[in-house]
Amino acid sequence: MDAVDLDHRHRTFDGWIPPAVVAALHEHGHDGILREAAARGDWFCAHRLAEVAVADGGSDGQTEALALLEPFASTGWWPAVRTVGRLLADWERLDEAAELLRPYAGASDREAVREFARLLARQGHIDHVVALLGPRTADGSLAEVLVELTEGHGRDDEIAALLPPVGVGATDPFEPWATDAWDTVPLHARLLERQGRVDEAAALLGRFVSVDGIVFAGHAQQRATLLARHGREAQLRACLAEDGAEYARTALAHFLEGRGRVTEAVAMLRQYSNEGNPHAAFELAELLARHGRHDEAIEVLRRAAETAGGDADWIIHLLCRVFVEAGREGEARAYVDDYFARHDGHPDEHAWARTHIRELCGRTEEAEAGPSPQAPAEELLLFGTTGGVIAQAERLVRQGEPEKGIAHLRDRLDGTRRLRVEDL
Repeated sequence: MDAVDLDHRHRTFDGWIPPAVVAALHEHGHDGILREAAARGDWFCAHRLAEVAVADGGSDGQTEALALLEPFASTGWWPAVRTVGRLLADWERLDEAAELLRPYAGASDREAVREFARLLARQGHIDHVVALLGPRTADGSLAEVLVELTEGHGRDDEIAALLPPVGVGATDPFEPWATDAWDTVPLHARLLERQGRVDEAAALLGRFVSVDGIVFAGHAQQRATLLARHGREAQLRACLAEDGAEYARTALAHFLEGRGRVTEAVAMLRQYSNEGNPHAAFELAELLARHGRHDEAIEVLRRAAETAGGDADWIIHLLCRVFVEAGREGEARAYVDDYFARHDGHPDEHAWARTHIRELCGRTEEAEAGPSPQAPAEELLLFGTTGGVIAQAERLVRQGEPEKGIAHLRDRLDGTRRLRVEDL
């Protein structure tokens, strides 16, 4: 095996048993099949067996796990190297993990640099972390790791100076010269907050909630959670009248609930729900259900499902969950039957809704949706894609026919005959 071949098979499942089927084989006691496939170079099988060995504990388990993974890691294939490095770190074999990862980080591979920096931080080498990541803060993902790993080390001013200044990325999102820039506002705000400069952090985020008529949801959400976390209720309420108000509403509801002021939280969300906001109705129903008020939650969701417009599946799924939590599975089934009949819903969507109810009740063996005979040809084709092939193989394993499931995979996912959604 080599890294290129492993990467290809990891992306395509070509010649390998997909993870969902691997999990089913292990669950039903077919580890022999997994070991045979692992010996032939199947990463998913080797990885699963290594997880089992680690779970068994002890030095023997560690030895077995490494023996299973080493052939893959020795090729230099990054997913295997990363897995072994993390295992070594979990076992407090930090020097071995560092020795393994250092060459990859030295080659400036982004993922390897990120992984190596976390390992250095575990070893307490914060100076090395700053030296590694400081020159690389033009990369937003590495800058975020630098901010994360230096928390509590009293170097926030230094780290802020290493970051690109506020004014790039999201503040000029459509300027041609800013195509590769990234949004520095959240990290600068995070540094301000952890220095106790909460008002400055909130003000910074507030300035960039809306830029040239564009609302940046991430800024609005971070500001709302920041204000809630520090008990700034008045400022949080003021955000309800500004851009990004939905995030302030969510944060305020959780703030009130967390302080035992559930009646106030319900009243606020109910006001928005009564105005026809389906997201507020969803949040209200979740709140009511958390406090055992299932009947009220069901009524809110029934109304929202009829008035939300467009696709209401996300509301119906929560409604079914609340029905089941209240021990009213039969009413859940009756509701979805009635809903799809009144709205002339697609028969497959109806079947999947009923399957969702069975899953919520823990009857997963019954929860097997498939295309109806009336489904259009295009939808029937979709069940021949990778996802459908894997699902069928998993069902065969769970029905006690593992060999047939493996044969099905080999027949349908082998080389050029592999079916993919993008082929349709």
